[in-house]
Amino acid sequence: MELYRACYRSRIKWDKMRLPLPDEIDKTLLRIRRINRKAGVTGALFLVDQHIFQILEGQTGQVLDTVYCVMNDPRLHDIEGIIHEPADFRLFPNSLMFFRDLTDGLAASSNEVLRPLLDHPGDITRDEAYLAFCHYANELQQGRLTNDMLMI
Repeated sequence: MELYRACYRSRIKWDKMRLPLPDEIDKTLLRIRRINRKAGVTGALFLVDQHIFQILEGQTGQVLDTVYCVMNDPRLHDIEGIIHEPADFRLFPNSLMFFRDLTDGLAASSNEVLRPLLDHPGDITRDEAYLAFCHYANELQQGRLTNDMLMI
């Protein structure tokens, strides 16, 4: 099975949101996770100011199908690919869609690798995106190891 990874950034079309933002996020994550479970896709989604950053991992066809769905989401525009490449492993192997709301700036101000997301989200580089996603992937991995040691 060939793994593939795609990461994109997009701007939010606020006038296309039908619900208050927290409700829109909850509804969207529920739908994404249901679809990803069926497709075998994992990943993470960050909300940053006016932008969404998402990384998707899985078989090439399923990941690209998911990206195609994103491109047709009326709530998003200016969609730009940051990463599109084969992957040796999943960063988020057990996350149907890990989510972080970084709009308050607290996490990004306390962790240097997240600063580019706040400072220049429209111009984030491939390496900056990887560092930000890896930060949370590592946190999740450490949590899994702790749970395994405690047999939770």
